Amino acid sequence: MVKTILKKKISLKGYTLIEGFPGIGLIGTIAASFLAEKLNMELVGYIYSEKFPPMASIHDGVPYYPVRLYADKKNKIIVVFSDFVIPADIVYEMSNELITLFKKEKMKEIISLAGMTSTFVTEERAVYAIVSKEELKKKLEKLDVRFIQQGVTTGVSGVLLMKCAMEGLPAFSLLAESSMAYPDPGSAAFLLNKLGEYLGIKVETGLLEEEAKKIQERIQKTIEQVRAGRMKYKQAEEHLPMYG
Repeated sequence: MVKTILKKKISLKGYTLIEGFPGIGLIGTIAASFLAEKLNMELVGYIYSEKFPPMASIHDGVPYYPVRLYADKKNKIIVVFSDFVIPADIVYEMSNELITLFKKEKMKEIISLAGMTSTFVTEERAVYAIVSKEELKKKLEKLDVRFIQQGVTTGVSGVLLMKCAMEGLPAFSLLAESSMAYPDPGSAAFLLNKLGEYLGIKVETGLLEEEAKKIQERIQKTIEQVRAGRMKYKQAEEHLPMYG
């Protein structure tokens, strides 16, 4: 079971839900984390599941849930991102929970931030879009994005967009191209510029590459710790004596 816990009593009616879970180049997570920091967004809740890796994220000496929600009342934005890759066996549960939250709080739209692989990336990195409803294309055409006509999109972003399309909910993905398997703050900056243009807000991305290194190190360290933790649990299960 995946469950959202809101710590703050806040009405999210009319808010835009932005998700950035780890994926290609960690672009979505870097962008979402940077956005929450630069807009001084308030931590308002978290998402919990017993199927998540047994871990807590430590920031400034304080333990936090690894999947958190931050809100910006001024711009009516709520951002959700994770410090670990969502396990494949709960991607559907996570997507369903986000849609349930979206409907319950009567939010405006859902935007997924992600990356996509490209063998050739120019200095002006292209940003692509996938929409759940045809009318969203008119709004996005002003951003000079390219629309994906054929292909596959995976993970929480993919399932979330598919479900929104089936239910007629307004949602779209913005994907920045990247040739990197490792964190790509440059593409994250281009993605944030397009997002800021769409939302009508200014996001200073000039220092993103420098600050993204900290985000990169934190996420990579978390992923390594999760992997190491799984190995330790597996070793303990194999070597501990049985009783009964």
